[in-house]
Amino acid sequence: MNLAPTKNATPTMMVPSAPPVPFTLPMMAVFSVTNHPDRTIAHALDFDLVAVGRNEDEAIRKLRASVKCHVEFGIRYNYVCDILSSAPAEAWDALTTDTTLKIGDPIQIRNGHLLTATRTIQDDETEFSSRAA
Repeated sequence: MNLAPTKNATPTMMVPSAPPVPFTLPMMAVFSVTNHPDRTIAHALDFDLVAVGRNEDEAIRKLRASVKCHVEFGIRYNYVCDILSSAPAEAWDALTTDTTLKIGDPIQIRNGHLLTATRTIQDDETEFSSRAA
């Protein structure tokens, strides 16, 4: 099999790549954590990412890793327009001026830091069961 180019072959046209889209991380990511009797659900509202764990520490640890991977993947492969994907309005509406947020350790992303603020609520068994039905 001869792989040499023929004299009538046309060169492959190269399409110029799109210019990089500037991207800036928000200063802080807001996490909403709901403790249920049998599991904890953590939701990164700025990215609309969710993690589930046996307890609050596990759910937050998983969510922090997901946020880090999601952002770094988007930056590396120039999907920056898809990195920030806000949670539905009802998730944000649960935060009020009376909501207490706990500042957590920042997430190291490339050469920067993303601060975290967490809202934690306890969800009793009856409320969880009625929503699951």
